[in-house]
Amino acid sequence: MSFLLTQAVSAAEANPTPEVWRVITKMAYFAGLIGSIGGCMLLLIVLRPVWRRPSVDPADRAVLQRRAGLYLALVGTWFLVALYFQLAGKGARVKGKEIPFDQALSPAAIGRFVSVPGKKGDWISSGTEALIQYSLWGLAALVLMLLFSAKVRERIGAVALASLIINFVAYQVTLLPTNWAKETFDVLANSLLDHLHVFSISTWVGGIAGLVILAFSRRKLTRGAGDTFAQIWMRFSTLAMVAVGCILITGLWLAYSLVGSPSELFTTSFGRFLVIKVSLVFTMICIGAANEFVMMPRIARARAAGAEGSVFRLALRTFPVLVSVEVLLAVGVLFVLSFLTGSSRVEAGDPEDPTLTGSVVGIGVVLAILIAVSFVTTAKVSDRLSRSAVRVDEAEQRETVAAEG
Repeated sequence: MSFLLTQAVSAAEANPTPEVWRVITKMAYFAGLIGSIGGCMLLLIVLRPVWRRPSVDPADRAVLQRRAGLYLALVGTWFLVALYFQLAGKGARVKGKEIPFDQALSPAAIGRFVSVPGKKGDWISSGTEALIQYSLWGLAALVLMLLFSAKVRERIGAVALASLIINFVAYQVTLLPTNWAKETFDVLANSLLDHLHVFSISTWVGGIAGLVILAFSRRKLTRGAGDTFAQIWMRFSTLAMVAVGCILITGLWLAYSLVGSPSELFTTSFGRFLVIKVSLVFTMICIGAANEFVMMPRIARARAAGAEGSVFRLALRTFPVLVSVEVLLAVGVLFVLSFLTGSSRVEAGDPEDPTLTGSVVGIGVVLAILIAVSFVTTAKVSDRLSRSAVRVDEAEQRETVAAEG
């Protein structure tokens, strides 16, 4: 399940080992992109709807709003800095005009990169397209940085929505081909699936990273905040399942388009790195499933029993520790991603890239349905386990009351 492979180099190249600066800048860029998209999705779909509920203590609401705003502001700062180094890296790697990275860092070098004329037949140069995209991303980051202001944090929802929209538009810039004559349906479909993959992985990974940071900064929260975070985890689990479903569907196509045969997973360097990355993502999904089937019912049982202390411990201490393992695995995915350029098909000398035929689409639809059914079943089983835990607790309470009577 590859992700963010739209950033891979042209399929006319094999899978060269990146330089250290390339690994660092690429990881930093992806972390910023994922953090900004995922953080905004987390706030708009999960945090804000929960903390606006009447049951949430106003003091907890104020603490969460402040910390969420500062977190997004820091993410925006990180993203803005990472964008500069990433853009410099693109300028350093122009095919046939490569320059040392330290030279590419100068504003003059970046200016030359974005102002290079396009090729014959291009309506826009790749440098100009990069300038537009990175300028929009920079604007999205600057919008998030406004949240350093306490006054702006009062409008945190509007700020997050504005940044998310700008981020979305910025990523769609790459859908515009520099040469319309070379645009095909397969290229467009592949790009759309890439973009959905990016958005989904950002929602999932960026969301869990934000929740872990907010949960670990639990000072000044009341004991009742455990119940608030229990609602947050439950709401996010639904969002995460949708995101992971999209990752699986789009990731299968990306893997198929980049790997010609199962043997190439082990005979090419791209394939071996892809296997490592898939293994890390699979482990993340397994941990998420364990949380869904084990931790969520335990939290539900503690809530039903009115055990405020237990709810706080589970929702703000135990659960975040488990989810932090997923975050660490995600960092590993970002590291491996830095080594994924080109494709196994190129390394193996396959004659051509696959096309999106009717049979391929049909198989994709069937897989999408199967994945959707499995995730709906997962949600129902988790809910049933939670309800069973509550019923068991209620029965124990009745037995205790009867024994005392």
